[in-house]
Amino acid sequence: MDFASVLLTTFISTVLMTAFSYVITLIFQINLVEPYWLNRVLFKGKQNFKPVAWILHFITGIGFLYLLLFLLQFLENNFLINGLIIGMIEGIIGIAMWQLLFSIKFKPATLKKRWYYFNLLGAHLVFSFTALYIIYGL
Repeated sequence: MDFASVLLTTFISTVLMTAFSYVITLIFQINLVEPYWLNRVLFKGKQNFKPVAWILHFITGIGFLYLLLFLLQFLENNFLINGLIIGMIEGIIGIAMWQLLFSIKFKPATLKKRWYYFNLLGAHLVFSFTALYIIYGL
């Protein structure tokens, strides 16, 4: 996959992943949106919108897409199974990254971490299935 395709796939997958988090936020009335919390962590709790969080979120998405492409080398060509396996692996990695970030940088008192981590699993499944849909040309 050439780098332009990586960027486009990452952009679409990350936007849909974040849209999933927005929908879950609206349903449960708990802010679970990744760039929001990244801003809070990076800027010590200030709630101002800063585009740096979105940029970092997309850059991280590039890394997750490359991980997906790496893992695909070891899996059969099965959209559903691959989406579940890769989405769960990436979700667990995402949770570990956020847990580390929260423990060393900023401990958000208002965030319900258990909800946030469940949301991250779902969001990474959305990311994985979206990326695979694009890669498989479905």
